[in-house]
Amino acid sequence: MTETDTDIRTMLVDSARRWTERACTPEVRSMASDHATGCPPERWRELAELGWLGIALPEADGGMGAGLPEQCLLAEQLGRALLTEPFVSSAVLGNGLMDVFTRGALRASWLAELAAGERRVVWSAWESDGAAMLMLPSAKATREGDFWRVSGAKGLMPGAGGADALIVTAQLVHDTTRTGLFLVEGSASGMALKNERLYDGRHAASLLMSDVKASLLQEAPTEDLLQQLSLVLDRGLVAHCAETLGTAQAAFDITLDYVRTRRQFGRALGQNQIVQHRLVDLYVELQETRALCLEAAQVPQSRQVAALAMRTGHVARHTWEEAIQLHGAIGMTDEYVLGAYVRRLALAADLYGTSTDHSDRLADISLGAMT
Repeated sequence: MTETDTDIRTMLVDSARRWTERACTPEVRSMASDHATGCPPERWRELAELGWLGIALPEADGGMGAGLPEQCLLAEQLGRALLTEPFVSSAVLGNGLMDVFTRGALRASWLAELAAGERRVVWSAWESDGAAMLMLPSAKATREGDFWRVSGAKGLMPGAGGADALIVTAQLVHDTTRTGLFLVEGSASGMALKNERLYDGRHAASLLMSDVKASLLQEAPTEDLLQQLSLVLDRGLVAHCAETLGTAQAAFDITLDYVRTRRQFGRALGQNQIVQHRLVDLYVELQETRALCLEAAQVPQSRQVAALAMRTGHVARHTWEEAIQLHGAIGMTDEYVLGAYVRRLALAADLYGTSTDHSDRLADISLGAMT
């Protein structure tokens, strides 16, 4: 990385911190969470005006032409500020899929508006069984002239409510060995979205499709398509880990400040050696996982990403557990600042697959490499 690249990334982090200090206060986050879908359009356009929604899209399509490392630096700061809007699911995963799989008129009509915040797309990647992992889709797709009709269900995905379009996978009825990737309008006839507010204030939605009109983005043998999709998902996983590490770092900083100032028996809690050791151990875990995240962001490889996701889940859980234990009962209250970070970390640990899911994937990849 050149000195110029370093300067650009430093400016990106600084600008994100300045914006979040103003635009991600508890009052603003509460307002966004109270919105019907958790993503007020004016807030989404504000992110676009900063260039963040299209940061990794090509310049020819209205983006900034940066890459995943820049997305991760930004995601970390947004996670630190507990951004309510669905940056990872929309700006990273949704926009990333559109960049990889759209061509011609469809690309021209969508990508520039995605970068400008005029439209928003989300990949409804999970099946309705609740597992946050890629698998054979249960939805079915039937060709009808130049378009397709898709029927089936998809599970909860952050940001799906209120999206202008959703990307879904479905088995092709005429050839069940092949799977298609489809773009469906969020307001299309036959589309039923069930939006829910999650316990950290963000929103997610599941969907039920009944003969929904869809545009085909790609079709291929099922295993081949899932492999292509996993490459895009890995990029989203790395960004999610960066976002989660930002939240964990903020929770750590709050806890460190608390033990330095909270006094018991005539001295600060932080003067107790056991407290110091616990915080040092947690600090080392955070730094190790951040280094793994930055490495994975350079060239995301499946084994690295699985290890990172597994590790991040453990660190998220360890951070909120230590934060609550060192704070005591106040750390669990809604009124105290830490509470929002604890809820976010508890959800983030499993939002894109559990540590066990990623551990199993890592084992499969490692065993496959040995055979």
